[in-house]
Amino acid sequence: MPHFPRSFSRALTIAAVVAAVATTGRAQNQPAAAAGGVAVIHGTVLDSLHGGLLAGALVRVDNSTHESITDSLGGYRIESVPAGQHRLVVVHPLLDTLSISLVTPTIEFIGGKEHVIDLAVPSGETLVGLFCTPARRALGPAALVGNVRDADTETPAEGAKVSLLWYESDPLGFKKTPRVREAVIGKQGSYRICGLPETMSGKLQVFRNGVSSGEVPVELAGSLLAMRSMSISSATRVVATASDSGRRSTTFRGKARVTGRVLNKYGQPISGARVNVQGSGSATLTRTNGDFTLDSLPAGTQTLEVRQLGFAPQEVAVELSATQPQSVTVKMTDYVPVLETMRVTAQRERGLSDVGFADRKRSGQGYYLDAEQIAQRRTLQFSDMLRTVPGVRVQPGGNGTNVITSSRDPMGGCVVFWVDGAPWQQQFPGDLDTFVRPEEIAAIEVYNGVTTPAQFTSAGQSGCTTIVIWTERRISRKR
Repeated sequence: MPHFPRSFSRALTIAAVVAAVATTGRAQNQPAAAAGGVAVIHGTVLDSLHGGLLAGALVRVDNSTHESITDSLGGYRIESVPAGQHRLVVVHPLLDTLSISLVTPTIEFIGGKEHVIDLAVPSGETLVGLFCTPARRALGPAALVGNVRDADTETPAEGAKVSLLWYESDPLGFKKTPRVREAVIGKQGSYRICGLPETMSGKLQVFRNGVSSGEVPVELAGSLLAMRSMSISSATRVVATASDSGRRSTTFRGKARVTGRVLNKYGQPISGARVNVQGSGSATLTRTNGDFTLDSLPAGTQTLEVRQLGFAPQEVAVELSATQPQSVTVKMTDYVPVLETMRVTAQRERGLSDVGFADRKRSGQGYYLDAEQIAQRRTLQFSDMLRTVPGVRVQPGGNGTNVITSSRDPMGGCVVFWVDGAPWQQQFPGDLDTFVRPEEIAAIEVYNGVTTPAQFTSAGQSGCTTIVIWTERRISRKR
């Protein structure tokens, strides 16, 4: 029989939500199928949240060893139950995520009889009504709930903060306004974010002690309740680079490892795809058979990014552990160009100001391309944007990409790249063309040697040409 651990969320909330449980029960006098002093219980567990049946749930007679696992049709059967008054308890990961316990009222079981007891997980509307106050529900009918645990100890990540970012469009769809809702994780490890729109697509992230998880997609469409549990490591090392102005760029390191394979939509391996974990500074290329391995990663919920020319970029949420390697298979889809959506200039300018682009541009120490100049270039690859930039030479390379060198040095000189404030680890010359597309770029900064700002200078590279790239995703992110 499968083992069902009592997770921290269930153990701490089991008594608090008994009154919130939705149950139905009906006793039926069947032909004697049980001994005179014992009863038989059977029935179905319904998943009202998803409109289906709850398979793989443990149904137990409270304070006893009598239990059963629901089958693929949600059915269960428990025999040899002592006659008398008992409650039934349901254990399932879905309930852990909701931080509720499914417990029946006390039921009288008669010896020698069969009892049919059907159980149901409450509907999303019912749960939102229980989780959220009327004042919060007035802001929006939907909610997001889940747990946040420590990836190393499996205990509640008390004191961590979850942050949900999404964009609301005006009635005409022209203006998109960023919205952020946050919640602090308490002793039980659970969180609830109420007052959300019924239809929403956003990103969820966890922050604790200067460390952040990956950004995980969250969708609300036709359901009033979304669920997402996360984890974050307390043993993550923060590698920081500080500038004279106090601005910092950080990467997160740890002892976790992820292996996997990248395939196309037909299941064939993709060679040379770039794979990296957000915020870790670690990247690699897939081998001929599509396999990849990344080490020294932070444990917890992370986001794996995969890019290759001709394919749409993929982001996959993975749960990494310092004790057990994670394995993942990523399927890429064909890249389909789309028309650029209308953006609000004021919002972009605020984002660029937040990352220091505006201040550096006013200093006049480098060469700068803002959104308007980038839009005028209408190039197919990132490197093509730099063809008219002073001091930069763009030449054909391998793999359908271009190699960027310094035109001030007959030997090509050294060129270093920074993407969204973090140093770029080049796997092969020109690989930036496989990672970032022109329509994703919000701004570019180019510096020559001594003009490079301190935050973009690494040891031994003070004389290099430095190219700094800011993407739309980074400048739109609110911390």
